[in-house]
Amino acid sequence: MARKKDNDGVLATIERLTGKVPCPMYLRSALNKYLYQEQLFEGATAGNTHGRRKQLGQLRGPDTDNLVRNLLDLDALFSGETTTVIDVVTGAIDANILNERLNDVEQSMQQRLDIYRYWLDRISSVRSVLADAHLNLKVDRLDERLLAARNTEIPTIAPFALHALQVQEASETKARTGLPSASEFVSRADAYLALDDLVNADRNACSAIAQDAACARGWFIRVAIALRRRQSAMRTFHRKRMEAQEFAESLSGHERWANEQADESANDAWEHQQSLDAILPQAILHWPQNAGRCEYGDLWKQVRNVFVGRMFAIAVHDVQRAGSREQWAHLNGLELEWELEHRKQPYASSSGLTGSSSFTAEETRAITRLLAVYDDKPQQFFDIIEGSRVSTDFQLYHLRFALRMEGCDAHWAKLQAAVATSPLASQADNLMRDPTVAKLWQAHYCRHSHPAALVQSYAKWLRETQAQSNGRLRHAALQQYAHLFHHQFVRRQFGLCGEVAAEALTLFEGATALTGWFGWQPHPYDDSISMPLHQCRYWEYLAAVAAVEQRRKSEPLSAQAQAILDDESRWREAFSEQTKCFWTTSMEYEEGCGEDWPEPPYGIDLREQESWAKEAQLVPHK
Repeated sequence: MARKKDNDGVLATIERLTGKVPCPMYLRSALNKYLYQEQLFEGATAGNTHGRRKQLGQLRGPDTDNLVRNLLDLDALFSGETTTVIDVVTGAIDANILNERLNDVEQSMQQRLDIYRYWLDRISSVRSVLADAHLNLKVDRLDERLLAARNTEIPTIAPFALHALQVQEASETKARTGLPSASEFVSRADAYLALDDLVNADRNACSAIAQDAACARGWFIRVAIALRRRQSAMRTFHRKRMEAQEFAESLSGHERWANEQADESANDAWEHQQSLDAILPQAILHWPQNAGRCEYGDLWKQVRNVFVGRMFAIAVHDVQRAGSREQWAHLNGLELEWELEHRKQPYASSSGLTGSSSFTAEETRAITRLLAVYDDKPQQFFDIIEGSRVSTDFQLYHLRFALRMEGCDAHWAKLQAAVATSPLASQADNLMRDPTVAKLWQAHYCRHSHPAALVQSYAKWLRETQAQSNGRLRHAALQQYAHLFHHQFVRRQFGLCGEVAAEALTLFEGATALTGWFGWQPHPYDDSISMPLHQCRYWEYLAAVAAVEQRRKSEPLSAQAQAILDDESRWREAFSEQTKCFWTTSMEYEEGCGEDWPEPPYGIDLREQESWAKEAQLVPHK
C-alpha cells in the first residue's frame, strides 16, 4: 500500500496552494532548492565538507504557506537565480542592487512582450500567407509578406528574435531545477546578446565563466559586449560634441547641455575601456577556435589590435608598473636616454633596476600566445590589405623585445619586409605620426642596421611623397630628424649627428624658417622642453654641436664639421639669437603660474668661447 503524503510535505503544500493534483513537478523542483536553506526553514541543513548531512526544512508554521508562495514567485521573477531570491527574502541584498536587478527584469519582460506582441499581431497574416498556393518558401521571404493586423505601433524586433527568446526561456526553465551548467549559461547569454540585452548577456556570461574559467564562448561574449558598449559611448560622445560645435548657438543652454552630454559619454567610454582592458588577456587566451583557426575573424583582429595597443601603451608609458624609470628605460632599450636625463635631474626614486616586468602574468601569457600564433602562421596573422598592419606588427615586435623573448631578429626581418611593401602614406601613418612609435622605430632600426641607412630612407620617403604633399611632409621629416639626432647624440655617434643635421638643413631650401605651422615641438624625452625645429638656425646649431663633440672625441671630421670649426667666431655671433636656436624650458607651479627660460641644446652654449674648446666635457656614455 502506498505511503500517504504528509499534510505539511512538499507535494501536499504545493497542491494545496495551487489547487492542482498531482503536484506540478517543476514547482516541486523549484521549491526543493530552498528547503535546504537554514535561514529560510526550520530544521534545514545545507551540509558541508565536514560531514554534516543535508536535511530538508520543515513546512510547518502559520506563515510557511506565504513563504513558499513568495519563494516560488520570486524564483520565477528572477529566472531561477537562487542566491538572489534568498538575499531578497532574508533582506541581505543591497537596495541599489535590488533596484538594478528589478530594472533588468522589467526591461527583459518588456522585450519579451514586444516580441510576442509582434508575432501575435501577425498570426492571422501568417495563416493566410501560408494558405496561399502560390507561395514558394524556398524563394519568397515570409516576413516581407506579413501584415500587422491591429497594432502598427509595435516596435520592430531583431531578426529571429522569437527563436532567441525561446532558447532563453528554455534555459531559464531548466535552471529552475538547479544551478545551470556553464554551457547553459552560455546559451542564455547568447540569446540575450541576440536580443541586444547586454546587461543580462554579460551577467550570464560571467556566470558561465564562474563555473568554467576557460569557457571560450563566455569570454567571447564578454569582450564582444565590452567593445559594443565602448563604441556606443564613443559614437554618442562624437555626436554630442558635433552638436555643440556645429548646431548649438555659442554660449547657449543648448551648447552647454550638449557639452555636458558629451562629457558624460566620454566618462562612460573610459569606464567601458577599463572593463575591456580587464578581460582582454583572458579573451585572447580563450578565443574560440575551429580547426586551429580563430573564429569570428573580424572581431578577433579588432580584439587583437586593441590588446596589442593597450600592452604597447603600458610598456612605453606606464613607468609605475616597471618600478622605476631606470627599469622602464631598460625594458624599452632606452638606457642611454635615461642616463642623460638622470644626469640632468638625478631623482633617486627614478634609479635602480628593479627586475620588474611591466606586465602581469596573465598579460604575459596572452602576449606569448599571440607571438606563438604570429610565429607559426605569419601569413595568416595579418591581412595583406590591413591598414594598421605595420603599426600593430611593430607594437607586437616591441612587446617581444620588452619581454626579451626569442625570435626578435626573425620578427624584425618580417616587419622590415612588410614596411618595404607598404604604401608610403601608410609608412607615415604607422611609423611617423605617433612620436613614441617614431622614437622606438628609430631605436630598433639602428640596432639592426646602420643609422645612415635610416637617414637615407627618410630622404627617399620625402622625395617620393613631395609631389603628393606639396612640401608639407617636410615638417614631419624634421621631427624624425630631431628624434634621430638625439638617439645618436646619447650614443656619442657625433659624426652621424652631423649627417642628420645636414640632411635636415636641406629641407629649408635656402629659407631661414619654415612657415605655416606651429614650429615648436616637444623634446623626445622631456615634455618641459620645446625645440624650434622650424628654424634653420636651430639645425645649424645642432650641426655645430656635432662638430664640436666630434673634435673632442678625436673623430675624423667631415667637410661640414671642419668648415664649422674653421668659422667659429661667425657662428658664435650667429647663435646669439636665442629664440632661433635655443630650447625653451617651461615650469609650472602649484599656485597656477609658470615660468619659461631659454636653455642651450644639450647644455652646450656655443655663444661662449670655452664651449668650442678641444678639451673633453661630460657627455653621457656607457
